[in-house]
Amino acid sequence: MPGTKEIRRRIRSVISIQQITRAMEMIAVSRLKRAEDRLRSARPYAEKIRELMESLAPCLPRVDHPLLVKREVKSIGLTLITSDKGLCGGYNANAISQATKFIDAHPGKEVRLILVGRKGYDFFRRKGYPIDHTLLQLSKEISLQEVKEISGAVINGFEAARYDEVYLIYTHFQSPMVMRPTLMKLLPLESEEVLKKEAGMQGEPIFEPTAEEIMALLLPKYLEAQIYKGLVESVASEQGARMVSMKSATENAEEMISTLTLSYNKARQASITKELLEVTTGAEALRFAQGKK
Repeated sequence: MPGTKEIRRRIRSVISIQQITRAMEMIAVSRLKRAEDRLRSARPYAEKIRELMESLAPCLPRVDHPLLVKREVKSIGLTLITSDKGLCGGYNANAISQATKFIDAHPGKEVRLILVGRKGYDFFRRKGYPIDHTLLQLSKEISLQEVKEISGAVINGFEAARYDEVYLIYTHFQSPMVMRPTLMKLLPLESEEVLKKEAGMQGEPIFEPTAEEIMALLLPKYLEAQIYKGLVESVASEQGARMVSMKSATENAEEMISTLTLSYNKARQASITKELLEVTTGAEALRFAQGKK
C-alpha cells in the first residue's frame, strides 16, 4: 500500500485537476448559451434560403451560372468542420470518422479537403490527404470574413473545375447530450424532391430581373448561409460536448478523491496501529527485563 505522503500528494494533484475541469465546465456552459443564441438566429435564415433555392430548382437547368454546372464527378471538395482544441469528448473523432467514411465510400475519385479547425487539419495532414485550404482557428463570434473565406475557397475551387462536387460535414446540434455528424451537399445545387414534383407543377416562377441575375446574387448568399449555419451548429456541439465531458471529469475526480481519502485514512490508521504495537511491545519487553532482575 502507498504511504500517507504519496497518497496526500495524489489527493492534492486530483483536487487541482478537479478545479481545472470545473472551471472549464463553467466556461463551456457560458459559451454554449451564446452559441445557442447564435444558432437560434442562424437556423431560420439558412432554412428559408434553402427552401427558396429548392423551390427554384425546376428552373435551374435553364439558368446559365458557373455554380450550377454539372460535370462528370472525378474530383470532390470536402469541407470539414472540427474544433481547435480537445477535451470535448468524441466531438472531433466523430466528425473525422464521418469524413474518412465519406472518402472511403468514393474510391477512384480524388477527394480534396477544405479544413476548418486544427484537429481535422492535424489528422489529415499526418495521413497525407490533399488539403486545399485551412482555417485553423475560428473567432469566438464567427465573423463574416471567416464565412466568406470558406465560401470563397468552395466557389473558386468549383468554378475552376478543381471540384466537380462539394460537400460539407458539420456536427448538428440537438442538445448537449445529442449531436450527430451531418453530411450536406453544397454544389452543384439540386433538389431531387423538387425535381420529382416538376412534372406536377401548375406553373413555374417568373423571374424579375432575369434568372441569371437573381441566381448570381442568391447562390453566394445561399452558400454563405449554409456554411455559417454549419459553423454555428459545430461550435454549439463542441461546447456542449466539452461541458458534458468536463462535468464527467469533475465527477470522476470527486470519486477518485473519495477513494484516495479512504485509502489515506486506512494507511494512517495502519501506521498508528503499528506505532502503538511497537510502543506496547517495547513496554512489555522492558517490564519483562526488569522482572528478571
